[in-house]
Amino acid sequence: MAFTQSWIDELLAKNDIVSVVSGYVSLKPKGRRLWGLCPIHGEKTASFSVSPDKQMFYCFGCHAGGTAIQFIMQMERLTFPEAVRFLAERAGMTVPEDRDDEQYQQERARKERLYQACNLAARFYMENLIGANGGPAREYFARRNIGSSAVKRFGLGYAPEGWDNLKNHLTAQGFTEDELLDAGLLVRNPNSGRIYDAYRNRVIFPIIGVNGRVIGFGARVMNQEDKPKYINTGDTPIYNKRRNLYGLNLQKSTRLSSLIMVEGYTDVIGMYNAGIENVVASLGTALTEEQARLLTRYVSSVFIAYDGDAAGQNATLRGLDILQKEGLDVRVIVFPDNLDPDEYCRKYGKEGIDALIDAAISLNSFKLICLKRGFDLSKDHDREKYAMDACRMIARMEPVQQEACIAQVSKETGLSVASLEAQIGRDQKRETVSEQNARRRAGASSGRDALKDVNSARNIAEGMIVSCMARSAEAVKYVRENQILDSVRNTVYKDFGLKLAASEDPEKEIHSIVGTMEEGPASLISSLLNKDTQYGSPVQMIDDCVERIRKIERDELIDSLGRQLAAPGLSPENRKDILMRIQELNRQKNANN
Repeated sequence: MAFTQSWIDELLAKNDIVSVVSGYVSLKPKGRRLWGLCPIHGEKTASFSVSPDKQMFYCFGCHAGGTAIQFIMQMERLTFPEAVRFLAERAGMTVPEDRDDEQYQQERARKERLYQACNLAARFYMENLIGANGGPAREYFARRNIGSSAVKRFGLGYAPEGWDNLKNHLTAQGFTEDELLDAGLLVRNPNSGRIYDAYRNRVIFPIIGVNGRVIGFGARVMNQEDKPKYINTGDTPIYNKRRNLYGLNLQKSTRLSSLIMVEGYTDVIGMYNAGIENVVASLGTALTEEQARLLTRYVSSVFIAYDGDAAGQNATLRGLDILQKEGLDVRVIVFPDNLDPDEYCRKYGKEGIDALIDAAISLNSFKLICLKRGFDLSKDHDREKYAMDACRMIARMEPVQQEACIAQVSKETGLSVASLEAQIGRDQKRETVSEQNARRRAGASSGRDALKDVNSARNIAEGMIVSCMARSAEAVKYVRENQILDSVRNTVYKDFGLKLAASEDPEKEIHSIVGTMEEGPASLISSLLNKDTQYGSPVQMIDDCVERIRKIERDELIDSLGRQLAAPGLSPENRKDILMRIQELNRQKNANN
């Protein structure tokens, strides 16, 4: 969705940053700023600051910064459009739509009706759980050690016996059968056409999105004989299981170092009962790329804690590479005796789970364990075959990762480390050059980021140019007239500088310019604006930075020409030309020193 600059300005004006931040952290005045303990990274000494005059925040510890929008993105784990909506609702503003055609507005209104229906259904199920008919469900929860605290926290409920309890309840409140079918609350028999409640005589687990709204349900039988064990809401206009995680809504305002991923609803609740709250579940589906990307908004480290049986471990294996591909640090919690997390929690409690977390193994070690399951290592042939397969796997790892895995395979097979290393070397040589290049290209493309190398000499100079622009209208005019931004490579700095150059009153509009940025760029610009740099003449400082950039470019060109000179097959004429260019550049360099 596109928001106009004027609308963003109004949104920020109606959400004073001091008021917004004070809802999360206590602030105390000191000088021209307000200070508090950073709610983003956690600390004991206050390094988190809010500037009421600039309407911006900045943490000198974790370097997060920006406007009220970026603060809400950090605290509520929201995307930019979601944070804008959050603040719009807070201020009582209507969010402008990037499409105003009638069909689009009807679709939005339809989705809002489905949200309302799901919310009322969740309330209906909970009232049934605590009401006169909820005895069987209360007994089931008691057997599973799920008490009133967990019932309230997770909004648990009960769908009583009968075909149309929920249907009658919601149609009496004005909802149509088509709306309830669309929400997944009713189902239609394909043969008879009869419409009835989707869930009957089951305990209910509401699925709540990160926006805090009920979007679907899981329903479980209360005895082992009834089948299927679970019925889950299918994809609807407001719910897609590939893009959501059970329990994630409870994590959004919590500072987390890691999350534990389990398979089911009761596993999340079992961990909660044991005192472990940083747990989410993958909603009855194999872990998806969308779920992995969602996790990266919350943590950088994930523990996989799927069931201890073979099916659970196979699911773990499928999810590991997806998580690692998204840049997450992944470790595996292995449950003994084929227990699932809920069973293990009830048997061993928090101490038992903490011990398993401490003993969690790396992604590569778990892969080797899974690979080993297919072999009988008491037999020479299987032992040799396992070692060969393991070496092929290890050959694709980084050198630091290889060492631990080689030691693991050596211990399991009795083969020497030297022989395994020799086999891995042969496997690496068999890999084609194109495969190696493809992997290098993939690594390079995933690592490219305008926010990297901010401490390089060139980035420091480029940052100083736009920092001068942010502090001086004279500097903005000078940069604009001399097209100095053409020499700025950092895309964040350049974009910010161009917006300042196009502004009628740059110093006053910094706040609204930063307000339209994503978290990373906003933090980078906030870092620049909060540096205590001593400024003399801003124009002179910009000239110094431009000269520094020219020197860096000259050194880069000399290095590039030197590499060309060392290339095989260079003709004498080209060699002579390159040498002359290098000599001329070195003369310029020496003359300026």
